[in-house]
Amino acid sequence: MSEDSKKPDYTSPEAYVSGERRKRATVDNIPWDQSATLIDLEGRVPVLADVRECVVHFTLYKPHAKANARLLLTSPVHREGRATRTWLLEPAELAALAERLKREAN
Repeated sequence: MSEDSKKPDYTSPEAYVSGERRKRATVDNIPWDQSATLIDLEGRVPVLADVRECVVHFTLYKPHAKANARLLLTSPVHREGRATRTWLLEPAELAALAERLKREAN
């Protein structure tokens, strides 16, 4: 089989996306002004604000509260290595957004 006629690798999420759609929303490029809800698995009052404000609140949390925090988005984003999109960001992804906020602020 020649190099040009190789079949796509259907185990990769990229195989299902056309060229233009490959430029998609990811955790790294979520717009700061997108509406979101910062929730806590322990039942504290949620923060209803834009992503930037939610990330700022996340940075103020103590380590225990950070481990229980989740960010509910109004528009789903793609996760690296997965074919599906997600509406809910985990603490590690929130920490990555906090780092991005720190980089952009300086």
